[in-house]
Amino acid sequence: MNEVTTQEWFDTGTWVGRQQAFAVIASKCSAAQAVAIKQLRESRAHEKLGLTWDEFCPKHLGIMRECADRYIRQLEEFGASYFNLSQIARISPDSYRQIADKVQADSIEIEGENIPLTLGNAARIRAGVKRLRAQLAQANREGQQAATPDISILVSRIDDIVERTTSLAARTARTDCEPVRKVIAYALEKWTALQAQMSLGTFTR
Repeated sequence: MNEVTTQEWFDTGTWVGRQQAFAVIASKCSAAQAVAIKQLRESRAHEKLGLTWDEFCPKHLGIMRECADRYIRQLEEFGASYFNLSQIARISPDSYRQIADKVQADSIEIEGENIPLTLGNAARIRAGVKRLRAQLAQANREGQQAATPDISILVSRIDDIVERTTSLAARTARTDCEPVRKVIAYALEKWTALQAQMSLGTFTR
């Protein structure tokens, strides 16, 4: 990454040209541009021109302040690797977080192979990122399914319990059905407590 200092931005005779170059970064921002924006804000360069940061960004960077601040946040969170990848494959910050452990400053690991982040590898990288995201989404779905029992299974278990309790009640009706009544009362108490917890949004295990 090329180091760009605030002094370079203001002292060279190419400032107007750089303004024009910045005007296109709303769609794609390089790591070097993100670094430059961060240095400009931290140096409070806008104050030297008698401008607020809100005024400086559209006037001299060609983007709104919110956009400039977003690039700075992304640089601070992800480093250069996010911008290097996004130059080749469109990817949101949320998606990047899911595959961040596969990305280095100048390469991405896809199916065990480190592929350089170059335009020549763009097609492979885009396809690989798409597969990585699909694999992660599938793993998340499977994890959620494993963590949450299928409702139909719970209904089947409840039906089985009611059927067994009914059968037991029928067999003991002429002798001593008090134990069955106690079981039913116990079940009602548990279901009533659960219903109350759901209404209040509080759950105990």
